[in-house]
Amino acid sequence: MRFARITLGLLLTPAGLLAAVAGAASAFWLVGPDNTISTPSRELASHGLAVVTAPTLLDRHGPTLHVTASGDKPLFVGVGQDLDVRDYLAGAAHTRLIRFDPPSTFGTQDLRGKTGKVTPPGNLDWWVARSAPGSQSVSWPMQDGRYDVVVMNADGTPAVGAQVSFGVQVHRLFGICLLVLGAGVALLALGLALLFRRRRTAVVADAATTTEIPVQPESRIPVLVPTAPRAVEADDAAPEPAPAYRVSPFAPERVSPFAPTRPATTVPAAPMFMSAAAVARAKSPALIGAGSPQRYDEPVESTEPVEAVEAVESATVPLAASPEFEKSDEAVRRTAALLASGALLLTTTSCGLMPPKNSLTAPDSRPAVTLADAQAVVQHYNQVNNHANQTRDAKLSGTVEGNPTLAQTQAGFVIGRKLDATGKAKSKPFTYTDPEIGAPQFASYPMRFVVSSGVSNAPGNRQLGVWQRENAGSPWLLTHSVYPPKATELPPIDGLRTAATSDLNKLQSQPAAVAKDLAAYLTGGENAPQSKLFTPSTSLSNFLKLRATSKATDTAEPYIASVTDAYLPSGDPLTFITSSGDALVFLSITEQYLQRVEPGSNAYWTSGEATAFSSMVKYTQSLHQDYLHQVALVIPTKTSGDAIRVLSIDPQLIGAGGL
Repeated sequence: MRFARITLGLLLTPAGLLAAVAGAASAFWLVGPDNTISTPSRELASHGLAVVTAPTLLDRHGPTLHVTASGDKPLFVGVGQDLDVRDYLAGAAHTRLIRFDPPSTFGTQDLRGKTGKVTPPGNLDWWVARSAPGSQSVSWPMQDGRYDVVVMNADGTPAVGAQVSFGVQVHRLFGICLLVLGAGVALLALGLALLFRRRRTAVVADAATTTEIPVQPESRIPVLVPTAPRAVEADDAAPEPAPAYRVSPFAPERVSPFAPTRPATTVPAAPMFMSAAAVARAKSPALIGAGSPQRYDEPVESTEPVEAVEAVESATVPLAASPEFEKSDEAVRRTAALLASGALLLTTTSCGLMPPKNSLTAPDSRPAVTLADAQAVVQHYNQVNNHANQTRDAKLSGTVEGNPTLAQTQAGFVIGRKLDATGKAKSKPFTYTDPEIGAPQFASYPMRFVVSSGVSNAPGNRQLGVWQRENAGSPWLLTHSVYPPKATELPPIDGLRTAATSDLNKLQSQPAAVAKDLAAYLTGGENAPQSKLFTPSTSLSNFLKLRATSKATDTAEPYIASVTDAYLPSGDPLTFITSSGDALVFLSITEQYLQRVEPGSNAYWTSGEATAFSSMVKYTQSLHQDYLHQVALVIPTKTSGDAIRVLSIDPQLIGAGGL
């Protein structure tokens, strides 16, 4: 077992030394108490708008990513989903990091494109993490999916130059390194102990407990023993007295302990320690001869018969059953168990050390907006819209509104400046209160979300609107906005999703077909065949009655030959699927209210909203007023059997003139 012990020691000693050095270097040089592995600062530059990491570089999730940048210009550092970053920088020149070779070597790729200024990144809300104003660092718990790190100038201008360092903070990493260090020290100590351990010499204190040494049966101990005296011959001289003891021929000065001694002259024998069995073998006649002194190389002749004594064979114990073997085997087993336990401990404690690889391989998608960001968008709209209304600033409204809502707002400003030139009848400020957000998932731009909120200056109504972002670099704009009565039952907007083909196939009618049917219903009035398809809202019923009255009044005028009112769908409907499977649809319809002039007569607008677009211009053939209507309705599923519910219709005069 000495060979096994030395072999094991030779294996454990270098392994322990290597583990100790690796653990110490990792704990106190690479990691540190903050559990963070950091790269040295590296200069990254781009002639384009940004330096961006490829999504494949961030292919694991779990640890916390730290990015720090510094440069001559104020910098922005952000982390965003790849679908947002890709759309934001689409067509723009930038530099992409496509490879990282530890500790600090990066592979880059320059992408050509436009170098014009883009929307400052700090004005966008889709970043999952970004540097604070005045700061140039970001910390982000890495998530599963495709994400990019972006470093660019804070004002969105090209020519980026920065010193960038990356760090990854792994939970318990420092402790794991210390555990490796401790395990290495323990292995090193164990290996050295196995190499330099000496076998202990057992001191025998009691002859009865002395381990017996086996002796070969043919061995003989050359010791002289007393012999019987010879008969005295007549011619012989006087016999010599028999010696009191015999001495060893190899050491004459040593007295045999088994030789008879004279009482008067006792010579002590040298001290020896022998077991009882050894003493019996030593005294055996087979080993000790009888007779007179003779040479040891001659046979001994004895006059007395020698009793045949059975040779005592030595008890030879098998190696596997010896106590020394059992103790060594037990030591090896304990060492192996200790090593196995240490390996299991290291494996268990480091299972969470290696971050898992990203598993989301499907195309990126995310909610259009978070709840907090949606509320911030509504709050921003309240502030800007009120300021734009007070100043009738159509350009300012364009920063928070998009068509068709913007077209209605701009037309309202034109009418207001015409009818209220002094500015005394400006609208009072109002806000959208208690917004409820419905944010569907999107995998590409444009993205939209729906808001249902109260109206501070109209307690009997609610506002139902759609905010849209055309691309990642554009702001959120209110594109559709209607004001259904508060008594109208609105569909739940929590859990809204974009309409898939399977969802549309379950509807009673397709949104585009519903838009045409509604236009025909408005054109034909309450008695139109399409009226059976709809359940009109209060606002729709009132609107149809108003138009019927206007037709009768205008036709009675002597200079008006006839009146027609025509409606047409405008644009594509926006469709969202509710949690019940019904469709919430926003659509636009244009209306042209046409008055034909009697032959030989002329007509012109002398008052009212139409004068804002055409005033004191005489027309001999026709007069027309152009309206833009926003409509919100619910299309039920085929299984429900319900009619299409019109939630609200809100018109706005956007033009007037004649021929």
